[in-house]
Amino acid sequence: MVFVFRSIHHITLRVSDLDQARDFYCGVLGLPHDQDFPPEPGYAGKLRFRLADGTRLVVVPALPGTPDGDRFSEHRIGLDHISVSMSGQDLEELVVALRSAGVETSGITHDSMGPALVCFRDPDNIAWECFEDD
Repeated sequence: MVFVFRSIHHITLRVSDLDQARDFYCGVLGLPHDQDFPPEPGYAGKLRFRLADGTRLVVVPALPGTPDGDRFSEHRIGLDHISVSMSGQDLEELVVALRSAGVETSGITHDSMGPALVCFRDPDNIAWECFEDD
């Protein structure tokens, strides 16, 4: 049997600071903030953003027992990076927004296959790639 996955429903990221994540994902990347899930007993709350075509980005705080100062690293098993596509014009505007917010980026580059892309990291060091639509 072959399963056909139609889309990604959501991506959940653990973050060190929900307010910092909200500032970055809303303020810098301009993602629409979709919903707050407030803290409840035994539940620390989370934020949800619209990423693209119904895909949601959910950010949740670190679990108890996470070492202080822990940061994302692609050198562990699990997530390596998140890659999304956007228009060339949006790539140019993204570079301006990232640099204005003090986020390190090498600007628009090209990968070995040719498409333009912008690479950067969020406040928890999670790597993002934004490719120009084909």
